[in-house]
Amino acid sequence: MKIFTNPERIAREIVPNFKCINSEVLDSIDSCMQRKLSLQRAAQMSHNYCLKVKIVFVTEEGIKEVVTTIWAATENNVILKGGICIPVCCIKEVVLN
Repeated sequence: MKIFTNPERIAREIVPNFKCINSEVLDSIDSCMQRKLSLQRAAQMSHNYCLKVKIVFVTEEGIKEVVTTIWAATENNVILKGGICIPVCCIKEVVLN
């Protein structure tokens, strides 16, 4: 999953200030499956080792990135500390740090 523009890095606490895109941002089923596996792995690593993850996602205001731990990854949402949610469909990239 390659990003063609430089995303704006934001703090986890301000993620709710942005309106995430509600449609799928990836262009293939394989990419969606890879993202799902990456999110599951990232959630496990965050939970077990307090590992931070970079999440690149699309909002109506542009492409954003946040570096944080994932508390849970469901079929539809990624849940961050404080109950902050990011819809899976708007996530372009997940990078384990």
